[in-house]
Amino acid sequence: MARKQRIHFKGAVYHVILTGLDEQPVFKGVADRRAWEAMISDGAERFGHTLHGYCWAKNHVQMAIQIADAPLSKIMQNISFRYTRYANAKHNRQGPLFHGRYKAIVIDPDEYLADLVRYIHNNPLRAGTANNADDAKWTSHAAYMGVADTPDWMTTSTILNQFGKSDKVARRAFGKFVQAGKHEGSRDDLMRGNHGGRLLGNARFCKKALKPPKTTPTVMSVAELVKRVCREEGVKEALLQSESRARRESQLRQLITFLAIELNVGSMSALAQRFNRDLTTMSRNQRYFRDRLANDADLQKRVKRTRRQVLVGL
Repeated sequence: MARKQRIHFKGAVYHVILTGLDEQPVFKGVADRRAWEAMISDGAERFGHTLHGYCWAKNHVQMAIQIADAPLSKIMQNISFRYTRYANAKHNRQGPLFHGRYKAIVIDPDEYLADLVRYIHNNPLRAGTANNADDAKWTSHAAYMGVADTPDWMTTSTILNQFGKSDKVARRAFGKFVQAGKHEGSRDDLMRGNHGGRLLGNARFCKKALKPPKTTPTVMSVAELVKRVCREEGVKEALLQSESRARRESQLRQLITFLAIELNVGSMSALAQRFNRDLTTMSRNQRYFRDRLANDADLQKRVKRTRRQVLVGL
């Protein structure tokens, strides 16, 4: 049976669960979790999403995440791929780290967001690793209670505003709310939804969430993108199509491919065909490019500058 397509619309809030392969550890210490958070931060800056709550358990992660324009699939693919590469290199392992496809349920935030964050904060209690949310490690509860800084990739205001007009009042009320849910156990609604495992909300919310998204016209063609980048870089396209493996042309092909995917201009296969390149090689080079982009400030500036230039006049 074919898997159902992910539900996507701007501003959607998801309960996301990503589990280690065969329930093996995802994190082996503080450094691993800090590396994961650094990648969460990079992704938030790149894709514009924010977290309302999280729990970094030993063998899985749970998040209440709200997206912007970028679909959740792109966000999760980016962080799971990067973290797997990190973990494999650090711990001298090979192969996949996570158990297949991540689980994601779109929730109605007006009805379920506070309950979801409480459920996530109490996850260590259900696992038996903490006696109450205040003592639990690696959740967002400390940020909500004001005893830890709120990361730049997370917000607490959406929920705390529901519990009081001042931070002090809201935090005290929210703390009592979380405490009241410490014995609720597993909740099928938050784990499985109420609409085929993909949604949690009333009939009106589900109908709206399932409404086909408006199609956004492509900003330009592949040919126009290649033309604009080549003009910006002072390179003839024929050089990019030649058999030359010169470093400059190779890097430029990677840059154009990256922009084509990010701007939804064309697929990697379309670029491979245009540049007369093997798709597998193009895919591998693109992974290297994205890894460099995560850590190379000069490359980040170049990508931003080129992106800005190719979009001028559109």
